[in-house]
Amino acid sequence: MTSNRFFCSGGVIRQSLRQHGWIGLLYLVGLVFTVPLPLFMSIGDERVPEVLSSLFDSIKSVNNFQNMILLVVPVLAGVMLLRFIQRQGSSNLYHSLPLRREHLLTAHLISGLILLLVPVWLTAGVTALVNTADLPYIFHINDIGSWALVVSVLTIFLFTFTVFVGICVGQSLLQSVVVYVLLLLPIFLSSMISRFLGRHLYGYFQVNGTIIQYSNDIELRSSNNIWENLSPVVRITDLLRNPFSYIELLIYMGVSLLFVVLSYVLYRKRLVEKATQAMAFTFFQPLFKAGVMLCAMLIVGEYFNGVGGQGKDWSIFGYILGAIFGYITVEMVIRKTWQIVRVRALLELVAYSAVLGLAMYMPTSSWVGYEERIPTAHSVKQVYVGPNLYLYGGGTRKNLYFSHDKAFIASVLNLQRELVLAHSAGQMSGSKNEPQQMISIAYRLDDGSIMTRSYTFPEQPFQAALAKVMVSEPYKTVAYSLDKLYGKAETISIKSGDDEERRVVLTDPSEIREFEAVLKEEILNMSYSEMQSGSYVLGNIDIVNKPSSILAEEPEWNRNFSFNWRTSFHKLNTWLERKGYADKVIITPKDIVSVRAVPMVSQEKKPYQPGKYIQATNLFKILQQKYKVAAIEDPKLWNTVLEKRNFYNYTPEVERGTYLIQIKIKSVSGSGFRIGYYVLHPKDMTPELAKALPAAP
Repeated sequence: MTSNRFFCSGGVIRQSLRQHGWIGLLYLVGLVFTVPLPLFMSIGDERVPEVLSSLFDSIKSVNNFQNMILLVVPVLAGVMLLRFIQRQGSSNLYHSLPLRREHLLTAHLISGLILLLVPVWLTAGVTALVNTADLPYIFHINDIGSWALVVSVLTIFLFTFTVFVGICVGQSLLQSVVVYVLLLLPIFLSSMISRFLGRHLYGYFQVNGTIIQYSNDIELRSSNNIWENLSPVVRITDLLRNPFSYIELLIYMGVSLLFVVLSYVLYRKRLVEKATQAMAFTFFQPLFKAGVMLCAMLIVGEYFNGVGGQGKDWSIFGYILGAIFGYITVEMVIRKTWQIVRVRALLELVAYSAVLGLAMYMPTSSWVGYEERIPTAHSVKQVYVGPNLYLYGGGTRKNLYFSHDKAFIASVLNLQRELVLAHSAGQMSGSKNEPQQMISIAYRLDDGSIMTRSYTFPEQPFQAALAKVMVSEPYKTVAYSLDKLYGKAETISIKSGDDEERRVVLTDPSEIREFEAVLKEEILNMSYSEMQSGSYVLGNIDIVNKPSSILAEEPEWNRNFSFNWRTSFHKLNTWLERKGYADKVIITPKDIVSVRAVPMVSQEKKPYQPGKYIQATNLFKILQQKYKVAAIEDPKLWNTVLEKRNFYNYTPEVERGTYLIQIKIKSVSGSGFRIGYYVLHPKDMTPELAKALPAAP
């Protein structure tokens, strides 16, 4: 009696448990099937015991199923328990009972928590019992407690959030849709807005990570995206790689408590007649309409950006069409009819479109001054320049990528200034076939902030300014990860670019130190033309650093780095020859069976379509049916071909006088051969080689 008057109704709780008990059973079965059962089934496996980082790692094949159970059942419970206020009949019945609304809501909240939390704790108990058996997995009782704590907190959060949404809307189906849309909204909006700004704001750097502020250090980007972390769906699916911290759990509990308080406040004001209506409160409708229209504008605009070849007119058409489509959709949902044509709707559409259009235009307008903003030389403390802004390693190591060099800072500022002036003058549009260069800049300013820019531009007009930046040591340190060459590699594998079977592996520490020092010197001495040339590389150098070279929070693959062994690395070639390794890797005329050449003609590539690649083998077959194929017999010319060859790179236009070369190379075992295809450009032709080749058509 006391509970009925001052707290909640025990009868309502018992009724809810009887009516919705299947939800608790479903949750229990799902959790048992994904946590203790796989462990129990592994008893008797004769293998080396594996230490589990957490119970979310129990059996990797069922992790996705466990995430799905966790994301679906608490939301389902929230929807089913709030059905009594979403249907007109049950709503009238419950609200005619001699119970206050607080009692009704409290009873259903308690019912939901019982249905959801008891299965979690039972699953934890069963897992503890299974752990007493002889398992091939090692974990402790604390791991079980951590799992139960994380699942309980997430379950409470998803359930209370679903209840809060159910109070605000009047339809169960819409409640489910809105819950998942809102859970995914942070990552969706951040991604779409970043793409929008990247397309319409010159120099905008599309952030794929987050900037994390440390006490005395700043990371440009981490593997964790703050917007991804704000999306509970993404966060839950990433539990295995990125476990929840206690602070995050406290935040989730605090937010859950806030949802409960708001649910009580709004439920007191909710009208019984709002059952079956899309929105229970009219003051949410403007936000709902604007949100749906914004998402529709971004999605349709992005679609027309892609289909229309990134033409500005098509993108504007897409945004307008998206706004109309979004407004029609949201009006039909709110009014529960497709007959929405009326003058007021037209006025609302115009007003909402104008506001949203202005909100999207403002960040990209010249009023903001984003594109023209260039810091002054004295305000820049350090600068980072590289092909992208993804930095490997921890915060301490990232400091190595920033340069204090004033001359380098001046070169970078000069390059950015030229790019901005050319863009303002409308001189950035070049042919799609022109070589494009991508460069990312991050200035660390004297006020501690970081200013980032990213540019893609035709190389030729900015070659002089670009060369000053690219040949500098700070740029090469970033572009080639030179900080990884510190003589502490575990192994260095040098593999032929022509035949993967031809390789040597260095394991001697003294040889490793010598090799890395020579390689670093060669990279630092590279000229701009060497860096930009697409000449053939003699081989690939794969370096695996020791496990101690990476930080605990870094992924294991951060130990591996690859470098190209270029033909211009004469000092490195000499070192390998002196050690006797060069002959084991490099292809020489004595390893060649035959060399044949056929002219490459642009007309044969007319069927070219973006994304459709013609294999060199197939192109050689097509060409040899129409044009004369020359067999080069002189071994001296074979050596010239090996020195001058380039990668086969499919492009629709080919300069006249270009040849496709087929080289048969003996296998390492001496039996059989493999075939490689290369390209000789007119600039690579020597007089002797020109005489041996058929005339270009």
